[in-house]
Amino acid sequence: MPTTLRIFVPTAIRAFMDRIAPRLEAETGVRLVQLVDLNPVIPERIRAGEPYDIGLTNPDYAQALIDDGFAVRDSHRAFGRVSLAIARKGGSDGPVLAEQDDIEALLRGAKSIAYTGAGTSGRTYLDAMARLGLSDVVVPKSHALEGGVPAASVADGTYELAIAPLTTVVATPGVVAAAVFPDHLGTHIDMSAFRGTTSSAAAKRVVDVLTDPNLDDDCAAAGISRFHLI
Repeated sequence: MPTTLRIFVPTAIRAFMDRIAPRLEAETGVRLVQLVDLNPVIPERIRAGEPYDIGLTNPDYAQALIDDGFAVRDSHRAFGRVSLAIARKGGSDGPVLAEQDDIEALLRGAKSIAYTGAGTSGRTYLDAMARLGLSDVVVPKSHALEGGVPAASVADGTYELAIAPLTTVVATPGVVAAAVFPDHLGTHIDMSAFRGTTSSAAAKRVVDVLTDPNLDDDCAAAGISRFHLI
């Protein structure tokens, strides 16, 4: 029987993990059980004592878990970076906006905007609106929803636009990217990999595959770029 490993997976990369899980299992000889949740909730579950072998979440959370003894010291590995994007309903052609002025105009002109209330993407969005001086204009027409819901709410016509990680936009049927926030706005969402304090050598093998450059093309196709820890 293969070793069963429990891996925390951010909601933003659920579709990616579903797709590559068979490859990870084939290359490492393990069976993976995915524990999917929002980035801020993952460390809360770990601190509450939920057993796990591998975790994926934002670097600050990962490092804090290591510092506080909830993860293996020196197991912190960079996994990937996801741009913050704006989704619109699919079916009409149009450029993917990438300039700040164009994105600001898009948000100002929108009638309704959905975002993830309790997730890293939602917090990042609200912070960016404050820094750009758009809070008074944009936030009143922005609606906080549960994780994984904003892009789908655009697909079904409930809201005009959705703020979501690019990975979510790519994976959601019925929507396309209307815009991708430029790097200089600092709205990208980084994710790291780390291991639980009781994890085995098998967990390290899975992390090695997750962070191997051979996976870069698959990551890019899903909207994930690689980055390096500072």
